[in-house]
Amino acid sequence: MNYGTIYKNFERIAKQYSARTALASLDSGVYQGLTYGELLNQVRALGAAMQESGIAKGDRVAFLLDNGPDWVTIDLACAAIGAVDVPIHTTYRSAYLSYIVKHTEAKWLFLSQRYYPNHQEAIKSLELEKVVVVGVAGGFIDLKTAGQLTSVSVFEDDVHTIIYTSGTTGLPKGVMLSHRNLLANVQNAKEYIDVSSQDSFLSFLPLSHALERTAGCYVPLLSGASIYYAQSKETIKEDILKARPTIIISVPRIFEKTYDAVWDVVRSSSKLKQRLFYWALDWGSSRRQGELRFWQRPIYGVLDFLVLKKIRAKLGGRLRFAVSGGSALSTRIIQFFWDIGLFILEGYGLTETSPVVSENTLAKCKFGSVGLLLKNFEIKIAADKEILLRGSSVMRGYWRDQEATKQAIDQEGWLRTGDLGELSEDGFLTITGRKKELLVLSTGRNVAPAPLEQALETNRFISQAMVFGDNQKHISALIVPDFEELKLWAQKNNLEYALSAILQRDDVAKLYRKEITEALDHFPEYEQVRHFILLAEPFSQENDLLTPTLKLKRLKILEKYQKMIYD
Repeated sequence: MNYGTIYKNFERIAKQYSARTALASLDSGVYQGLTYGELLNQVRALGAAMQESGIAKGDRVAFLLDNGPDWVTIDLACAAIGAVDVPIHTTYRSAYLSYIVKHTEAKWLFLSQRYYPNHQEAIKSLELEKVVVVGVAGGFIDLKTAGQLTSVSVFEDDVHTIIYTSGTTGLPKGVMLSHRNLLANVQNAKEYIDVSSQDSFLSFLPLSHALERTAGCYVPLLSGASIYYAQSKETIKEDILKARPTIIISVPRIFEKTYDAVWDVVRSSSKLKQRLFYWALDWGSSRRQGELRFWQRPIYGVLDFLVLKKIRAKLGGRLRFAVSGGSALSTRIIQFFWDIGLFILEGYGLTETSPVVSENTLAKCKFGSVGLLLKNFEIKIAADKEILLRGSSVMRGYWRDQEATKQAIDQEGWLRTGDLGELSEDGFLTITGRKKELLVLSTGRNVAPAPLEQALETNRFISQAMVFGDNQKHISALIVPDFEELKLWAQKNNLEYALSAILQRDDVAKLYRKEITEALDHFPEYEQVRHFILLAEPFSQENDLLTPTLKLKRLKILEKYQKMIYD
């Protein structure tokens, strides 16, 4: 199939929906929109300016920016002139920025003004032709002085971007994705998920992450839809009320926090309101399962209006569905959201697959699975249960790393994902673990840590968890408490809340033993956590214990806490 190029596809849509809002960002608390026609003019202007300054087809252009119109303009301008863009995660340290710029031999670096001071010294040592510091407001393009975009022969198999994977160990690898890789992913994903020019997206995941890049940027832009940018992860609650999106792309943590917040409100409500909520939730569950009889529908309508609609309003009130990716989301949480009328669709993907591989849909959804395989992929489950994939969205390879490419993709084109999974008879894929993360106990038992961690993190007293136990007789865990819940518990029990002290208390240890046991009560005996340590500091990107896609850097975590573990 001929997919064309990203710029040509965008240009066609931009001309068709020239007056419609393409991108919107907050200015003084109000969303200001940029139409498709205006965005197309900016893309052409920047592309022309880059050409006039010597950027040619195949040259690498790096950029480190927050989500917003500037990010998208740079990306599309590179697509227009055939330059290869290299997005850098804003949470990366200077050492990573330097490595990526040097590794790709990038000629230009676009850098947000807010991040420039952090990387100023590193940038001075780099051999860059141009560093463009992008201001918070006003942009960086003078449309009045821009020349004409020169036509360049860009082909669908040309590499458009190099996305550096946020590896849990070692230096990141540069995934080369072509126009065909990305557009095949967009078009096949849209066959499962209905997106139209009437939709609006709220964008808050980093655009440097492949999921947001494809599902939260290319899908809406190549559908004529609108994208509203959140100011930050901390302001999502306020921003979503202003943007009122119909679709959001997210990671499980956002839904887990929303789930906890709803239950916090319920638990603090009067007995009457609690009974009303449980009644509405029960009827919502019946509706989800298709068990509502004709005469019951009006009653459900009243309960929905009085209770469930108010919860949905907290997410803008217009949400048609949300897509969750990056890691597994608890089936219990997904069912809860469906019961209140918010449809979360879990999917699966990798940066190396552009990234979407499979997706649940509104019509065909199986909780606990990651959905049906996109039609442009073939799949094999190896003897050791590793998922192997082949198709038009599989990467061109790792940038300047032939050995890693050979290890990842065999001679027949099968990509070794490193993920373990099962495929049901009706075509639904389920992820059962990560091959490299399997714990082998001294008893010979193999334990996948992710399902245990997922179960633990659904508990309201636990924010984060990492289980370990390689070559040990039993499973242990590092637990980051939900500090707000722990504080409330302390207040109810008339205890002074000083974090360092309270984590050492026997009654707190007893509380967490009880909560851990309850969270894992459906797991077999050998997967029970026998020993745990409460931590005062969360796993984060800032302390380099989480990747930009919020995966645990397990070896670094074990290294940091080895004294606590082995004392």
